[in-house]
Amino acid sequence: MGRMGVLFHNNSGAKLYPGKGFYTALAMFLPLLVLTILGQRSLGILVMTGALLTSFGDVGTSPRTQAWSLGTIAVGGALITALGRLIGGPWWVEIVEIFLMVFLSGLLSVYGQAAAVVGLLLTITFVISLANRSGSQTSLPAAGGFLLGGVILMLFMLLFAWLQSHRSRMRNEVRSNRPQPRRTTLTAQFTLPPPLLRFSLLRAVGAAVAAGSGWILGEAPFYWATLTVIICTQQDQKVSLRMALQNVIATFLGAFLAAVLIGSVQNALVVGLIVVASTFLAFAIKELNYFLHLFFFTILILLLISIKMSGQSLAVWRVVTILVGAGIVLVITFLSQMPSTQKRTVSS
Repeated sequence: MGRMGVLFHNNSGAKLYPGKGFYTALAMFLPLLVLTILGQRSLGILVMTGALLTSFGDVGTSPRTQAWSLGTIAVGGALITALGRLIGGPWWVEIVEIFLMVFLSGLLSVYGQAAAVVGLLLTITFVISLANRSGSQTSLPAAGGFLLGGVILMLFMLLFAWLQSHRSRMRNEVRSNRPQPRRTTLTAQFTLPPPLLRFSLLRAVGAAVAAGSGWILGEAPFYWATLTVIICTQQDQKVSLRMALQNVIATFLGAFLAAVLIGSVQNALVVGLIVVASTFLAFAIKELNYFLHLFFFTILILLLISIKMSGQSLAVWRVVTILVGAGIVLVITFLSQMPSTQKRTVSS
């Protein structure tokens, strides 16, 4: 029971952040509402997607750090979105592209945690872009929508920080006096430790296997399995196992509740309000409790898809793909232990 309790515990030092939930929901759905009224619903969906994916780059404690990270993800995500739609092709070509992207992004951690987060988010954006299969003619509109969504999210974040500045001025002054970490240039001592190289290679192979399974079956939502591998595979094996198990349980519970809502709530306005509420809760609690974040995020994603697909539920498919992805993470974790075990055997 103690070990199971770790899955649901709050992150040490983190706290509930209602402001983040508020401006994320506002940045996602206000442009969608306005553009839908103007007859540009397709663009509104692209803008909403850009705001959603950019929101995961909201790391840091000061508005300047947050703006830098969000701006990087907004611009980089727009370029990666265009690239994914331009180079998409046969499923076997896309598998090779995913392998290379995941492998290279895994190596970015030599430049620090911030670079690793940016690489992770851009890889996720790349996989989603490939899964769309909308053709190269949609690359520019998709990139523009992503960039607009990212910029809107960043502006809402800065506006909210400005409105709340009188409450956090002293706290920000304390933080500003702290020594800032030195930024490492791209040419400074680029070395690849064997554990990092092995980790990046295994994660890339796992992501390629997950993508290959989905593309062979012809089911676009199977990219959820690929994303599970990318997100949950960590260098710390215990963290990988915990995140995989959290994804499975939170997805199952969230998908069950989403399926009930999709089957019982027929009013589009009510569904929309639930989606907005789920967005607020998912991002307000994101830093505090990863499990609850996944729970509300699963509800958010499935309800959004149900609106687009006229009430069709993909709850079961979501659970299946997460299970496949989590299974691959377990295999990667097992394989990552083998070299160290062999070394101990030889040394003894």
